Amino acid sequence: MLIPVLIAAVCFFAGAAAGVRWLPDLAEGPVGGLAFFVICGLLGAALALLGLHIYSIVEDLNNFSERGAILAGGLENMLWDSGSLLGLATVVYLLAPRVKTGGERAVDIAA
Repeated sequence: MLIPVLIAAVCFFAGAAAGVRWLPDLAEGPVGGLAFFVICGLLGAALALLGLHIYSIVEDLNNFSERGAILAGGLENMLWDSGSLLGLATVVYLLAPRVKTGGERAVDIAA
């Protein structure tokens, strides 16, 4: 029981750290900060689920004889669960406010 907990914790922190390291800058303020933490949390949760599914597939392959069905079912579940969280993290990132650069100008729609 200790191994899945360790896998989930390590994968969660690795996913969150990857989000902190490589996520492009978001706007400062409460909305940008909240979006940043939500995205990093969702990336960590997706990687934790990915690690737990891989552990589950390996354990099932060692215990049962129908390897093809176990692998196919495990991969389908893994991609569905992790992909849903990654998609949600992508949606939050796309809706989050961006950092304004000096070269951007406001466009007047009425003009």
